[in-house]
Amino acid sequence: MLELRIPFAIDDELKLCRPTTAEKSKNYFCPCCGEKVILKQGEIKTTHFAHKISDTCNQETITHKTAKLLVQKMVQDWKSGKSNPPNLARACHICHLPVSQPLPEKVDKAILEHRLSDGSIVDVALMVGDVAHAAVEIKVAHAVDSIKADKLQIPLIELDGYAVIDDPTIWNPIRDGFKPCTCEKCKQKYTKFMTKVKRFAQATGLELPSTYYRYGLCNCWKCERDIIVFAWPKEGMHDDMAPKVKPPPKTVQYRFSKTVGDKYWVNTCPYCHSIQGDFYLYSEPDGPFFALDCQEDSSLSFEQDMMAIAAYAEYSGML
Repeated sequence: MLELRIPFAIDDELKLCRPTTAEKSKNYFCPCCGEKVILKQGEIKTTHFAHKISDTCNQETITHKTAKLLVQKMVQDWKSGKSNPPNLARACHICHLPVSQPLPEKVDKAILEHRLSDGSIVDVALMVGDVAHAAVEIKVAHAVDSIKADKLQIPLIELDGYAVIDDPTIWNPIRDGFKPCTCEKCKQKYTKFMTKVKRFAQATGLELPSTYYRYGLCNCWKCERDIIVFAWPKEGMHDDMAPKVKPPPKTVQYRFSKTVGDKYWVNTCPYCHSIQGDFYLYSEPDGPFFALDCQEDSSLSFEQDMMAIAAYAEYSGML
C-alpha cells in the first residue's frame, strides 16, 4: 500500500518529534493534516512515521509544513534558552567567502503564515515585539514568486525545505534579501583603510563625507603623492553635470581636460592641483574605483561601496 513518509510528527503535547526518538506507546500526528500516523520500526527499513496517501496531504505539503514548524521551533527553543540561535550560512558581500551569522538577538518570536500590512502572507514572520521585521519562505517544489518577493516591505530569505528538515539549526538561504554581511577579514581591511584615509584627510584639510561622495586612495600621476579622490552617483565618466550634493569636496572641481577636450567635474590633486582623470580612477585595474557601480544614493549603498573600495585598496597596493 502506498504511504507518505513523515519526517517529523506532532505528539499529544503538540511537540515536533523525530521518528528515531519516538516511542511506540505514544500517539503521533501528521503536522500537515493532523491525521494519526504510524511509527514504523524494523530491521530492514529506516525508522519512520507514515500515513496513507490522501487528498489532503502529499509529500510536498508535508515537507513544506514541517520545515515551517521547524523554523518556528528553532526560534522558540532559542528564545526560551533551550538552544543556540539559528545560524545563517551567508556569504561576505565583498570577498564572497562563507560567513556564519546568528539570527539577530532582537528577534522575539516566529509566527507561521503571518499576514503583513500589504496583504501578503509569509510562511514565517520573524517578529520584534508585535512587528514583523523579516520573512522566511520555504521552497519545496517551487521558489517564492518574484512578484511577491519584490512586493514585500520587509527583508526576505528563502530556505530549502528539505535542507531545513535535515538540519534546522543551519539556515542556508537560496534567496538572501537580508542586509549584506561582511566577514572579519574585510572588516579589518576597512579599519586599516579608514586609519590611513583619515590621516591623509587631516593633512590636506579634506572633510570625509558620510553620504553620497564615496572616497578612495590613489597616487597622483604628476607629483606622485598619495591622495584622496571621490566618486559619486553620476551618468558616466566625464560627466559635466554638477554633483547633486553641494558643496562638493574642495578637490572636486569643474575643470577643462586636455585629454578629454572638454570641461567636466573631476578630481584634482590637493598638492599639485593636476587633474586625476576618470578613466584611470574607474577603468584601470589599479584605479581606486575600478568596477565600482556607484549609482544608488542610499545609506546602504554608500556603506557597501565604501567596504568594497577599502577591500580593493589592498589589492591595488594602497594599504
